[in-house]
Amino acid sequence: MRPIEIYFIRDQKAYIEKFGKKSKSEYVLNVNKLIREKLESDFVVPNKTQAFLLNYEIRKIIDKVINIKNKKYTRLVYLNYNLDYAVALTALNFLHTTYPDIQFQAYILEQDGEFAAHSTEEIKIVKV
Repeated sequence: MRPIEIYFIRDQKAYIEKFGKKSKSEYVLNVNKLIREKLESDFVVPNKTQAFLLNYEIRKIIDKVINIKNKKYTRLVYLNYNLDYAVALTALNFLHTTYPDIQFQAYILEQDGEFAAHSTEEIKIVKV
């Protein structure tokens, strides 16, 4: 099984403060950019059709990250300004189901203590 770390973050600046500049082994999946481009909105609670479209676009990107020949990506940074624990858990469950040959090690970047009560074996909390 190939391991890939996935960091769920709200703020890219906080991530850079914690880990430094993005390396060649990291891929930043900007969900907000996808929402702006595909749904032409900055914030949206997607209906079923919009959610399907977003999931399709996210899967296309993650397929590239996972299936790249040299397997250079070892970390996926999932950037979503509207991130909460349920969103991260849903995304992680989708990844586990869609990519059973990948061992995802999930982390959520916490700035204000808002995720402290949610730390589990599935998603570990990393404090900034």
